[in-house]
Amino acid sequence: MLKSSLVATICCLALLVSVAQAGGERPGRYTMSPAEGGFVRLDTETGAMALCAKKDNQWACDAMPDVQAAQRRDVERLEADNKALKDEIRRMEEIMGLGDTKPGGAGPKQAERPLGGPGLPSEKDVDQAFDYLTRMLKKFQEKMRELEGGKPGGDKGGTPL
Repeated sequence: MLKSSLVATICCLALLVSVAQAGGERPGRYTMSPAEGGFVRLDTETGAMALCAKKDNQWACDAMPDVQAAQRRDVERLEADNKALKDEIRRMEEIMGLGDTKPGGAGPKQAERPLGGPGLPSEKDVDQAFDYLTRMLKKFQEKMRELEGGKPGGDKGGTPL
């Protein structure tokens, strides 16, 4: 029994020593790779890259353009624009009566929407519009006659318009 306890203790000690040594061998924050005219420095924590070269007997590192970050920003901007446009479409459909009446609803399917939007007016609608326009023009003419000094419906013989 004593022998097995001693073996277990030695194994635990060996395990602790190997873990402590592995923790102490942490690589540095930056890694360097040779490149044309200098070397590339990679920041292992942020992923930023810089091209380092000797200029005027001094080393200087210039940040390399991060194409992936620029693309990621473009994608985020486009997703935000897309969401805003979808919200605007949903709002306009609700105004026109094409949207779902339930709040937060997705709206009707494309097949359920009327084709061509509101559509053309019927002949009856056109006749009503012309009747309204005719009545409006008659009232306008009467007001013009009143302003010229005549009575509505009558003509005083003044200068015609």
